[in-house]
Amino acid sequence: MSEARVTLAIADGIAHLTFDHPRRMNAITASMWQSLPGLLDEVAAQPEARVLLLQGAGDRAFCTGNDTSEFEAIRASAAQSAAYNAWQRAVAERMAALEKPAIAAIHGHCLGAGLELALQCDLRFASREARMGVPAVKLGLPYRLEDIVKLVDVVGLATARLMVLTGRSFAGEALERLGLVTQMLPDQAAMQKAALEAAREVAGAAPLSLRAAKVAFHELARRDGPPDLARAQLLADACYDSADYAEGRAARAERRAPRFKGE
Repeated sequence: MSEARVTLAIADGIAHLTFDHPRRMNAITASMWQSLPGLLDEVAAQPEARVLLLQGAGDRAFCTGNDTSEFEAIRASAAQSAAYNAWQRAVAERMAALEKPAIAAIHGHCLGAGLELALQCDLRFASREARMGVPAVKLGLPYRLEDIVKLVDVVGLATARLMVLTGRSFAGEALERLGLVTQMLPDQAAMQKAALEAAREVAGAAPLSLRAAKVAFHELARRDGPPDLARAQLLADACYDSADYAEGRAARAERRAPRFKGE
């Protein structure tokens, strides 16, 4: 079995997607990029997967971005980079299209492409040891417009300029202050607990309601045209007509926990 892989495990409504490449601090190899679209398609297709939890294996890093040790062979020119970038774009498109909430559990280094994936999550929990940054200018690489957009959408234009143009990494309270993380926790164990608790809370919510909210957020953030208000309204209406809404009302009246089925 290759030491560089992405694993997917679905349990109790949570899809655990883990970057597992310990020798390179969970850097993403070409084979890992190529495996990710299929894994994300599986998360999207499995009804039992109600929330996606992204994490890095071990105790050193969430993900340090691309595995630069491969670049000489497969990303040493503009022509080679076009194919490599297409692998990354396929993953970003799957993440953007995912109609289920996504949570990032961040410990240690979260850099470059790893940061891009974390930024596409709805919630980001980090430990005090987390370090986040965009080192592209220190490698002679472009940080492409499509990637800068993800950063600007989270931290704003001014902070995005600071991060991209200097290549600095940020840690500690700065991550919360800049809006890079939802919540900072004192250590890895506390961070994992908080991320898992949030994932469980989301997994217990009504799937159709979550889908309507995800699509609404996606439409609000669109840059390729005006938001598709009709699509958002269609999914909202589906909630009103759903068995889950009836179950939610019954559970509230009976003072019990609801049992949502996504119907």
